[in-house]
Amino acid sequence: QMYITGPEEIKKEQEIKVKVVLDSDVDLYSVDAYIDYDDELLEFVPENDVITGADGVLEIKDVFGEETKQKEYEITFRTLDVGDAYVNLTEVYLIDYADLDYITVTPSDYSFHISVNETVAEDARLSDLLVAPGDLLTAFDPNVLEYEMHVGMDVDTVGVSAFAANEDSVVDLEMPDAIVEGENVIKITVTALSGNVNIYTIRVIKAQWPEETETVTEEPQTEEVTVDTSVTEITTEEITDEVTVEENTLPETDTEVSGVQPIE
Repeated sequence: QMYITGPEEIKKEQEIKVKVVLDSDVDLYSVDAYIDYDDELLEFVPENDVITGADGVLEIKDVFGEETKQKEYEITFRTLDVGDAYVNLTEVYLIDYADLDYITVTPSDYSFHISVNETVAEDARLSDLLVAPGDLLTAFDPNVLEYEMHVGMDVDTVGVSAFAANEDSVVDLEMPDAIVEGENVIKITVTALSGNVNIYTIRVIKAQWPEETETVTEEPQTEEVTVDTSVTEITTEEITDEVTVEENTLPETDTEVSGVQPIE
């Protein structure tokens, strides 16, 4: 018989050792076995030339130098995600050492559960979140998942820089191709090694905000003055005030002043 053993449960992003056990009642010359594994949850880690393959299929091919009845092969996998994974023996070809005849072996199945690694679950967060042009209306907090920002009518794109709290976390950005008038939604998904996920949301509101309103300079209006032409024109001939001039108003004097003639 040939079968697979291993742990029943393991954490994500850890290595698991799976054993393929060969147990025979007769001496064996060689073994050629094929194994299917869940490549969405498991990554094969090559360690020797006896076990080769990738993309969900492995082959164990070994020739024994002497009579062999028992043998163990250790296969190393790295867990990629949470879920139920499988490693199954699908085809097994054994050759009898004595007469080189093929020996039939029943295939066997093995499965185990990959669970969340709680020690790093809290690392599915951002350490910083930057946007441009403009700013978030509230200061960034790694534990707050929803934000809002306002942009003017001249803004067509928004730049986003998201930094994961743990360098091994995966950050995925989902945003519209162009910022349109009204509400636009940007999503930042952070996936930690543990499988824990946080989704940060930014609501981008594009509108004509008060500070963007154009200032209109009004030209001063000239007040039109209407002249009443019915006013009668006054001429000098109409001034009839009489001016009386008295003659010989200078006082008489006995002293003669040279060059001055009395007014007559």
